[in-house]
Amino acid sequence: MESVVQTSRTCVPEELKSKQDWCALEESVDTFLFDCDGVLWTGVADPIPGASELVKSLKQKGKAVYFVSNNSSKSRKEYVHKFTKLGFDVSESDIFTSGYVSAYCLKNVLNFRKKVYLIGMSGLEEELRAFGIHSTGTGCDPYNGQLDSLMEMQPDPEVEAVLVGYDSHFAITKLSKAATYLSNPKCVFIATNEDNRLPNKTHVVVPGTGCYVKAVEFAAERKPMVMGKPNNATFRCIQESTKLDPSRTVMIGDRLNTDILFGKRNGMKTVLTLTGISQLSDLEQASSDHIPDYYCNSIGVFC
Repeated sequence: MESVVQTSRTCVPEELKSKQDWCALEESVDTFLFDCDGVLWTGVADPIPGASELVKSLKQKGKAVYFVSNNSSKSRKEYVHKFTKLGFDVSESDIFTSGYVSAYCLKNVLNFRKKVYLIGMSGLEEELRAFGIHSTGTGCDPYNGQLDSLMEMQPDPEVEAVLVGYDSHFAITKLSKAATYLSNPKCVFIATNEDNRLPNKTHVVVPGTGCYVKAVEFAAERKPMVMGKPNNATFRCIQESTKLDPSRTVMIGDRLNTDILFGKRNGMKTVLTLTGISQLSDLEQASSDHIPDYYCNSIGVFC
């Protein structure tokens, strides 16, 4: 792992080196918010050694533990299955994904009752369905390469919102449909998150949801309401569900521009773990609201 980087532009966060350092942090908070990929596991199913034991220990000590992910491809039910497979004891109510927050916002904040055109995976469709919201658009939408075929689109008159999440079937057909629906100024435009890349251990760049969001935004000439970290919608959803006290809460994540900024914006302590995207060298160009209070090489060493 990288050693601490001294820079004249930023304050260097405190390193959590020992179990004693971690225990001092534990005593100062009641609630732990964990990002998932890059914090608890890496890749598809490679758990961080010691992470599940640490979460179990926190719960045994009476700490409230929640999991906050910008991943919208899985439903909370699917996430429970993944957590269990990786050795974590987690319930649906412990999990807040950008997909769940999007459905929650549509139903409970916007009082939405119509149909959603969805750029996203079946897990996101499942979250909408759980809130009684009908959607269309998931799955493959073939394109024959002929521009004339795009002109044959017949908009669904019941659609009054466009929701953009991660979609492995994203194509020009979906982009055209989304932009067409959004030409109606009354059509709601929501994005699950704006993450630019998906974390992975290879040299290959895997575009994240933000790439799809920006494409729709540019074509539609409209800005979306973004639900995931670092935006306030996620915090509002969590706080309404858990009644947490931000001053007694710590956000632990691997991205400066989502996890750490999310914690800073909402008055929480923050910890950057170096098992994911951001590294200490990234602090050199970071603004003050992206600088964590603490950092550690891995959360697993504190179990």
